Amino acid sequence: MKNDITLRNAIKEDTRQITQIIVEDWKKAYRGIIEDDYLDSLDVDKRYEIEEKRYDKYIVACDDNEVVGCAWLEKMDDKDADCEIIALYVRYSQRNNGIGKILLDEAKTRFKQDGRKKMIIWCLKENHESRRFYEKNGGKQYRTNTHNWGGKDYEMISYLYDI
Repeated sequence: MKNDITLRNAIKEDTRQITQIIVEDWKKAYRGIIEDDYLDSLDVDKRYEIEEKRYDKYIVACDDNEVVGCAWLEKMDDKDADCEIIALYVRYSQRNNGIGKILLDEAKTRFKQDGRKKMIIWCLKENHESRRFYEKNGGKQYRTNTHNWGGKDYEMISYLYDI
């Protein structure tokens, strides 16, 4: 586990690094799960325009000045969950260094401080690496659904956490 990681709210200047992490992660982690044509079409410059509008929803994990991970946190009013990690990404070269757990724990801490009780996170059903991570860190399989990317539906599974 990395000991020199700092956590903070994302600032606008982090947007490029956040976007790079997301695009790289999708292209590597979802290869073989999501259609290659869709993954190959992902572009940092195009995605930057999207992330620039919501950078303030993210917390970032930094190693010196490099953003090595990010998590998008949202409050919600679902009957079974009152908060959600919309996205959790770690720079692919930094995986298995404990950064994902640091971000997950920080999300739980922030939500708990805000009086939230149940957190949910969704992932692709075929993303076995992420599923193992969520289960190892206390997530309980919850609901399933589908999400459409590139004109194709993909099965999703959620994990519920007591916080």
